[in-house]
Amino acid sequence: MSVLKIATYSSDNRWFNTVMATVIIAVVSQLYGFERISPYFFITGLVALLSVIVFMIVRIVLFNKDAINDLFNPEKSLYFFAIISAVNFAGMCFSMIFHMNLTANIFWYVAITLWVVISLSTFSILFLHGKSRDRKFEEVLHGGWFFATAGTQSTALLGIIVAGEATKNILFIHIFSFALWSIGACLYIIFMALIILRLFFYQFKIDTLLSPYWMNMGAAALTAVTGIELYQHISIMGGPFMEFLPFLKGISLFFWSAGLWWLPFLIVLAIRKQVFSKEGLVFTVGYWEIVFTLGLYAHSAIKLFCLFGGQYLNVISICFYIVCIIFWCFSFIFTLVHLVRSSIWVPVNDLTINYVIPYSFRLRGRLFKVKEVVNEWVDQSIQGVLKKHYCIVTTNNITCHISCDLITKKWYFDQVKD
Repeated sequence: MSVLKIATYSSDNRWFNTVMATVIIAVVSQLYGFERISPYFFITGLVALLSVIVFMIVRIVLFNKDAINDLFNPEKSLYFFAIISAVNFAGMCFSMIFHMNLTANIFWYVAITLWVVISLSTFSILFLHGKSRDRKFEEVLHGGWFFATAGTQSTALLGIIVAGEATKNILFIHIFSFALWSIGACLYIIFMALIILRLFFYQFKIDTLLSPYWMNMGAAALTAVTGIELYQHISIMGGPFMEFLPFLKGISLFFWSAGLWWLPFLIVLAIRKQVFSKEGLVFTVGYWEIVFTLGLYAHSAIKLFCLFGGQYLNVISICFYIVCIIFWCFSFIFTLVHLVRSSIWVPVNDLTINYVIPYSFRLRGRLFKVKEVVNEWVDQSIQGVLKKHYCIVTTNNITCHISCDLITKKWYFDQVKD
């Protein structure tokens, strides 16, 4: 199988976080007056957006069953809202940095269409599709569900930016954006109640994927930014929404504070994972979720500073911005290293690894599909050969060992266990 097919099969909707994390830095840099660097971040994010879209389209064409399975999987389905957020933030940059308002309008229309389609499909499936008895509540629910809030709020936010340059239908855009903001805020409150329930009454294991829970903060910050943008635009344009201004001002501060409350707990959980986990520092797309969250808080603190004043808010924003830049550099380098060292470049021999997720291999003309990776480890033989071993269970319930020579980059079938 070609590298293109392998890379496409292993692609994930969470790769759109790379786009959002990069573009949010461009937005914040523009707000700080760094006009020289913000276009470079935006162009980098736009290249990432186009690349991920190409891979996703090819994945849908080549592996449409797996794309449909993601849609029907409650653990992954709401990640589709990341596509909407990426489109919206790209549209914001076109308007803010390059003043291409027509392009921003087009991106907004595309985002609205995606929001309607993805909202109807994902929530209809979640509500109506048969529930699997094998899936546990604590395995399905996670912070990634907040991408539904992020996708909704980013659509409302781009609508407000579009309204700032519009000459007609401004009242309709206000109503539509306010409705979307209300839906996003409602979703945040509902999901947050479920997350609290999950953390209170279900065990949070050390190997639990932590990065999605950073969207507990990110979605709250984006809700606050959207509320502040609504407040500022309505106060300038006037109209029937003037009576809502005190509500928007207070509720925006509420969401910003509620999201910031999660920061120390997320840091504690991250330290706990690194100290007690045997995995060490491993690559995950989730690092970009953290960058995106930090950028959103830098953005929201700037907006709060404009609304409330207070030099401390400006200091908070600068701190988040600096940490965001540092973490972006770390994630960018880590991602490049991961892609260079990824198994998709590994040549094969008698044992052919066809896919990355889920794994499958062909041995002596027979195809084996991996149902579960039980364990993996690295060791060095007496000949000095460094190998990475996997203990796997196939779909026909055969437990076996496979390994990869890290020097020759060849795969081997080791043994079948009883």
